[in-house]
Amino acid sequence: MNQNELSTIIEKARDDGTTSLDLSNQELESLPPEIGGLLDLVELDLSGNQLKEIPPEIGGLAGLTRLNVRNNQLTALSPEIGNLTNLTGLFVQSNRLTALPPQISGLTRLSRLNSSNNQLTELPPEIGGLTSLTWLYLASNDLTGLPPEMGDLTSLAELYLHENRLKSLPSQIGRLSALTTLQLDRNDLGELPPEIGNLASLTRLDLRGNKLTALPPEFGGLTSLIWLYLGGNELTALPPEIGGLTGLTGLYVESNRLAELPKEIFNLNSLIWLYLEGNQLKELPSGLHRLNHLIQLNLRSNHLTELPPEICSLNSLIFLDVASNRLTSLPREIGNLAALNELHLSDNQLTSLPVEIGSLAELLDLFVSNNRLTGVPESIGRLTNLESLYLSDNLLTELPSELDDLISQEIVFLSGNPLNN
Repeated sequence: MNQNELSTIIEKARDDGTTSLDLSNQELESLPPEIGGLLDLVELDLSGNQLKEIPPEIGGLAGLTRLNVRNNQLTALSPEIGNLTNLTGLFVQSNRLTALPPQISGLTRLSRLNSSNNQLTELPPEIGGLTSLTWLYLASNDLTGLPPEMGDLTSLAELYLHENRLKSLPSQIGRLSALTTLQLDRNDLGELPPEIGNLASLTRLDLRGNKLTALPPEFGGLTSLIWLYLGGNELTALPPEIGGLTGLTGLYVESNRLAELPKEIFNLNSLIWLYLEGNQLKELPSGLHRLNHLIQLNLRSNHLTELPPEICSLNSLIFLDVASNRLTSLPREIGNLAALNELHLSDNQLTSLPVEIGSLAELLDLFVSNNRLTGVPESIGRLTNLESLYLSDNLLTELPSELDDLISQEIVFLSGNPLNN
């Protein structure tokens, strides 16, 4: 769209009293000052253009409630944007912004702000004036810290800060009493302030991919938490207080340095998903049977030498992964996992499988590659729902005839065995 065409559209919009104007994806490089004359405008969409700046006249659009300038080439927002006091939604993501203007504090009715995928290195203290804000999306910037004034955003329900360079959080974050979602993954956080435990409304907390070595005891105050993501940190232990998070349904602590689990973890009897792969666990404490709602349990890549029989009382379990451990045998009680669909046992030191494994009638996928099996129980032939059976890289010289039907379906993988036939 050329400037003459744009001027014609703006003039017509002014004469018609247009309330919503869509100028998105028109390859616009600039806006004329006349844009500020559209006094009836309520919504303005300028996304997907090549704008390098917004003219100061934009501040004259006093009735504007929604402004979308995402996916442009803006390096700054004009101070006059603070005059848009009726604005409830501001979308400036995917530009080249290095800062937000202090005048943004004038947007006291703003409820949604997206400034993700920019080049912000800090936030102005004045951001604390956005007291109506309920949704703030600042992911994929270069933020290294947050101003204490963030604690004034007491209406905030969702805060997204992933993929920044945050090294710490201000203690004032504990004042965000309405917060339900806090996304902090892929930052450089080395610790959390104790005040994080004050976020009693929080239901989802994502801390993956940071540098956390410990969690504060106050973590137990997050009693509304349903989802907790702690993977890819440097945690050596979980605090006993984690047992207070009794509403938790998903706990992900993969790729840390846990050598043991606190017994209090088994107070979490609402857990459905428990992921602990990639740690240094040598054994599981007693009490595992109390997690009787668990449907997925991942213990891959630890140092386990045995599975406690009580793991086999988890009769809701659908997915169990204990691959890449140091297991030499399985408990006979494994046959009690009647709901199991997927069982991963590869990369252990198993020399045999218990006959009872044939009782897993719902099993679809069984992975037992790279062990030391010299034989396979005939009972596996009863697993008529199997879709894949991985027995590669063992010491098998023969197979029972009861497996002939499975083999004929070409779902049995046997490479790397010294089979006679």
